[in-house]
Amino acid sequence: MTGTTTGTTTTGTTTIGTGTAGVTGRVGLQADVAVVPHRLDRPFRISHMTIATVDRVRLRLIGSCGRVRGEGEIAADLGYGQDGPAIAAEARLLAGELTRASGTEAPDRLGELLAGAAAEFSAPARMLVEMAFLDRAARTAGLPVWRLLDLPEPGPVRLLHTVPIDEEIPAAVRPVKIKLGGPRDREVLRGLVGVAGPVVLDVNRGWGRAEWEEVRPLLQQVAPAVLEDPVRDDALLPEVRAALPGTTVLLDEGIDSRAAVERAARTADGANVKLMRFGGLLPGLDALRHLADRGTARMLGCFLEPPRSIAYAAQLAGLCDWTDLDGHFWLCDDPPVLGYRLDSSRPGIPAIRY
Repeated sequence: MTGTTTGTTTTGTTTIGTGTAGVTGRVGLQADVAVVPHRLDRPFRISHMTIATVDRVRLRLIGSCGRVRGEGEIAADLGYGQDGPAIAAEARLLAGELTRASGTEAPDRLGELLAGAAAEFSAPARMLVEMAFLDRAARTAGLPVWRLLDLPEPGPVRLLHTVPIDEEIPAAVRPVKIKLGGPRDREVLRGLVGVAGPVVLDVNRGWGRAEWEEVRPLLQQVAPAVLEDPVRDDALLPEVRAALPGTTVLLDEGIDSRAAVERAARTADGANVKLMRFGGLLPGLDALRHLADRGTARMLGCFLEPPRSIAYAAQLAGLCDWTDLDGHFWLCDDPPVLGYRLDSSRPGIPAIRY
């Protein structure tokens, strides 16, 4: 069974355009970008917002014969400041610039060019462009992307089962990642006392000092394996970590650069790395390697994203302690599972298989 992209309501398609000002690059490529608004079957609620729609943004690199040479796809959520049409316009411009650059078939050169564009182009736009160009480079080389980058072969990808706020927590599904930061936190935690783990709790920075002090006794009884982004104020992190000595405390929100990774390694037990925040697989790989060098914990995460971008990120799963890559289940018909594998039988970005 292959990951699909059907089943939820989509309305309208905006084609941003082809090429850059109608000019084909030196390698005979044109960049075609499209935006499709996508309404979720059910809302996804976290501490500070509820997600009901996203924009799916697709970039295709088309050769002179009309054949797709490379393809990337992401999902943009305004709640995170990710504007789909704006990202599409950026991606079209950046892809057009790269089609006129030399050496983009080499990952190192591509990474240098994209890093140099960080001041002008958003991280989601850079990730979308990186996906399409690495897909093209891997197809040209006849390899999957992970082998092109000399990454460890992806084995079975073991997932966390994510439960948004106000959704029922399955009794027998583990490992489970439960979203907190809502008015029912104490009720949820009381229900977890004495329950077999592993349990991951993600607060999305939803607790101030008052909330933290209220839930601390229950948290100590639950003893979660991982506590992610517990508090809004980093000054509380030493207190949180001291109260939960057997729990790995990870940071997520705002972890989008080498400096932020260094902060997470210094003030917490590690970080959740999301490629959409870093600008793609190449800077995400650098972040994971830096965390490993520091001896800290590594989670590979995602937003609500289409299967293609989830599979793209999953190529890094072998470098992480926890893999939180189930965001595509809210955008497709695939029933949630606790694991999948990557089919690398064709060159380019692998496909999800169950």
